[in-house]
Amino acid sequence: MFIGQLRVVTDLAEGERAIPESHYSYQLQSEDDPALDTLVAYVERRGDRLIARGVNGEDYAVTGPDGFEMKTIRNWLRG
Repeated sequence: MFIGQLRVVTDLAEGERAIPESHYSYQLQSEDDPALDTLVAYVERRGDRLIARGVNGEDYAVTGPDGFEMKTIRNWLRG
């Protein structure tokens, strides 16, 4: 499954991952941490949350009240 296809947590089974489409990247953003600057390697379901793994090796919740935002970036040269 691709990240762009995710609509709700249950779109993924426990432990299942969604990856970026070949022509898109996803950047994590936070109002609380404007210095956050990492792309998403994949999104994984853990319990009732979706967790994004940044290319920096850190995990970020992207669902729930304290979730980070994912911004879609079009990779024009690849698609």
